[in-house]
Order: sequence, then C-alpha cells, then structure tokens
Amino acid sequence: MMLKQNANPLNEVQLEIMNALMGYEDDKNLISKKQATKRLFKARRAIEERRERHSLAKHIDREAWYDSL
Repeated sequence: MMLKQNANPLNEVQLEIMNALMGYEDDKNLISKKQATKRLFKARRAIEERRERHSLAKHIDREAWYDSL
C-alpha cells in the first residue's frame, strides 16, 4: 500500500513534465507559424512592389516618349 502512495506523486510529476513539454511544443509551433506568416507577408509585399515598379516604369517611359515629340 505504501508503494502505491509513492507512485501517485511520481505520476503527478510525470504529468507536470508532460504538460510543460506540450506547452513548450505549442509555443514553438506558434512561433513557427508567426514566422511563416511574416515571411509570406514579406513575399507578397515584394511582389506588390515589383508590380508597382513595373507599372510605373511603363508610365515613365510613355511620358519620356511624349516629351521627346
């Protein structure tokens, strides 16, 4: 009977460790998702900037062409 009482605190300690590890994994996954979201946002913004530069380059070239007339 004494052995059974000693086993319960060990199980509680094991549960605490498991909960801590799971919490750590959850935090790690959340950080990873946030970083992925930031990378995706930067990539989208880079694409938008490239399109803007491309569009502006067309307008600037047209204006230069009209100025030369």
